[in-house]
Amino acid sequence: MARKWSIHTIQFDTIKQLDNTQNISVNRTDFGFGIKRISDKGLEDDKMKLLHELQVRQLELEAQNRELREVQRMLEETRDRYANLYDGAPVGYLTLDETGCIQEINLTGATMLCGTRENIVGTPLVTHVIEGDIHAFSHHLQQTFNSSGNVVTELRMMTRTDEPNCVRLESAAMPNCIRLESAAIGNGIRACRTVMINITEQKRIALALQQKRTEQDALLNAIPAIVFYKDLNLRYVAVSQMFTDLLGRSLGNVLGKTDFELLPRELAEDFQRINREVLESGKTKAGIESRLTDANGNIVYLSTVLAPFNNTEGNIAGLLGVGIDITPLKKAADVNLELLQQNRALTQNLYSIQETERCHLARELHDELGQWLTAIHAEAQAILCMSVGEPTVRASVQAISESATEMHEVIRGMLRHLRPALLDELGLADSLRELTNKWCLHNPNIIFEFALEGNLNGLSENINVTVYRIIQEALTNICNHALAKHVSVCLSREPGETPDAGAVFLRITDDGKGFDPNQASNGFGLLGIRERAIAAGGVFSSFSAPGHGVRIDVRLPLKYQLERRKR
Repeated sequence: MARKWSIHTIQFDTIKQLDNTQNISVNRTDFGFGIKRISDKGLEDDKMKLLHELQVRQLELEAQNRELREVQRMLEETRDRYANLYDGAPVGYLTLDETGCIQEINLTGATMLCGTRENIVGTPLVTHVIEGDIHAFSHHLQQTFNSSGNVVTELRMMTRTDEPNCVRLESAAMPNCIRLESAAIGNGIRACRTVMINITEQKRIALALQQKRTEQDALLNAIPAIVFYKDLNLRYVAVSQMFTDLLGRSLGNVLGKTDFELLPRELAEDFQRINREVLESGKTKAGIESRLTDANGNIVYLSTVLAPFNNTEGNIAGLLGVGIDITPLKKAADVNLELLQQNRALTQNLYSIQETERCHLARELHDELGQWLTAIHAEAQAILCMSVGEPTVRASVQAISESATEMHEVIRGMLRHLRPALLDELGLADSLRELTNKWCLHNPNIIFEFALEGNLNGLSENINVTVYRIIQEALTNICNHALAKHVSVCLSREPGETPDAGAVFLRITDDGKGFDPNQASNGFGLLGIRERAIAAGGVFSSFSAPGHGVRIDVRLPLKYQLERRKR
C-alpha cells in the first residue's frame, strides 16, 4: 500500500509543477513570440508524455489491485479450508496451557466434551475427566511439558449419561519461543497442542474381543478333547490344555510351531498332507484316525475332525481341528474283534463237530438200527410164510413187517438229513438237485427256479457241506415263514486270477413277506446261515423290506478252504 500512495503523490506533484510552469510561461511577456511558441509546443509534448506515463501507471495499479484481490480471495478460501479442517476434523484439537486450561478447541472437541466452544474455552480440562483418571491426566500434562516428544494417555471423560467416553490424548509441548499471550492469564505462558480421539467403540470392541478370548481359553482349558487352531502356514495359534498335556509341552512351546517341530517326521508329513487337502477343498473332513505316542510313551489313538474357518471377509483364514481319544474304544474294539474271531473259530469247530457227529450218527443208524430192522422184516416174512391158516398170527406179523418197512423209510430220511449220501457219492450238484426236488414235492404251490453255473466239481468237503446246509436252512425258513409264491436259487463258481483263487457265489431270493432289517429278530435262521458262511471264510449279506421278500448273497473263497485243508 506504501507503493500505491507514493505513486499518487508523484502524480499530484507532477501535475502541480506542470501548471506552475504553464503560468510562468504565459505571464512572461518579455520573451519573443517565437520563443513563446516553442515553449508552448514543448509543454504540450511534456504533458502528453506525462499523461501517457500516468495511464501506464494506472493500468499497472489496476493489475496490482486485481492481484491483491485474488490473493485476498485465496487467503479467505485457505482460511475457510483451514477452519473446516480444524473444526470438522473427526478428532478433537485443543490448545492447553501449563495449568491444563483450554485455550483453544475445535467444534469436534467441544462436542466430545458435551459443550460449546464459548463455554469450554478458558475452563480446566480436568473438570471433564472422571475422578478416577484425574491423577493420570495430571501425570500426562507433566510429562508433556517435561519431554520433547509426544505423550499418549487414555482417559475416561464424563458425558451426559452414566456411561463415560474413553478418549486417547496425544500431546506435544509447543516450542519455548511460542508462548500464549492472553489478558486473562498473562503473557509468556507455555502451551501444548493436544489431539483427543474418542476410542469408546474401539475399547468396547477390544473388551468384547478380550472376553471372547477369555471364554475361548476357558473352553480350551476345560474341554476334554484335542482342540487346535492353525493359520494358513499350518502353525498352531491356539490349542487346548489336553493337547499340550498329550505332547508334554507348555503352551508357549507349542504356539507358533508346526507339526514338524512337535511330531515325528512321518506323522507330521501325513498331517500336513491332510491339512492341505482340507484347506484347498474348503470342506470338512471327519473320521481321521491317527496313532501317536504321548509324553509318557503310551500309544494313543485319535479320531479327528478338520474344518477350515473363515475371516470376517469370508476368506479361509486357517484350520480348526477337534480330536477325541479313542484309545479305550480301540482297545475295546480289539478285544471284541478277538472275541468275535474266537467265537467264529468255536462256531466253525462246532459245525465241524456237528458234521462229524452227524456222520457218526448216520453210520450208527445205517449199520446198527438198519440191520436190526432188516432182520425184523426178514423174520416177519419167514413167520408169515409159516403161519398159513393162522389169520391172527399173520395179521400181527404183517403189521410188524409194515412197521419195520416204515421205520426203515424214516431212518432213510433221517440219514438224508444228517448226511446226504449223494454228497459223498456224486458231489454237490446232484445232492442239491435231490434236495430241491424233494422240497418242491412238499411245496407244490411255490414256483421254484434252480440254476447251477460253472464247474462245481472238485470243491472241498467244507464248501460242499456249507453250501448244502445253507440252501437246506434257507429253504426250510422260506417254507415255514416267508409265505412266498416264487423262490430262486442260483449257485455259480467265480473264476480268480489262479484256479485256486476263485470263489463260489450263492444267491437265494423269495417274494415273501420280508422283514424290517432295522428291527431285532428273534429267529436264528438268517443268523445261522450268516455264521456258517463266515465260519467258512465267506461273506454274507441279506437284503429285505416288509412286503418285498428276502435276498441272500453268500460268497465263499476257495483259497481259504484250500489253506485250511493244508493246515
